[in-house]
Amino acid sequence: MIDGNGWKITVGHAQHVQPYLECLAFRLDTKEGSICYTGDSGPSSSIVELAKGCDVLIHMNHYFSGTEPTPAYRAACGNHRDNAEIAKRAGVKTLVLVHLLAQIDQPGIREQIVHEIQEVFNGTVIWGEDLMKLGMVNAKVTTIETKPGAV
Repeated sequence: MIDGNGWKITVGHAQHVQPYLECLAFRLDTKEGSICYTGDSGPSSSIVELAKGCDVLIHMNHYFSGTEPTPAYRAACGNHRDNAEIAKRAGVKTLVLVHLLAQIDQPGIREQIVHEIQEVFNGTVIWGEDLMKLGMVNAKVTTIETKPGAV
């Protein structure tokens, strides 16, 4: 943990491709709110603990549930149903899905994933995009800015 002037960063374990890489997740707490970024991570209780009560959870969402090539891949990368459970268990307000593969980043599939997440998680779900900026005031996402043509 690092405490600064009006902010605090907490580092936690991210479940990804151990033992090949040691992956980390980060939580930033400020007077404006809290953000937890999982980096590359599959489902894990350490992410739930790090994100507990967070305003925004930014989580890898690599696969459509049930299409992962192997159980090990699911453990390393997770899927949308896993992320819904993590967000619910952590009690976050907003879930931002990132690190999306082309198989799910398509019209119709995006909406189905968000709908299925909202069947489990009662907070806000945001479909992340490259170069997207989220504005936060008083612990709430107040603006979403996207870049035209971002890949």
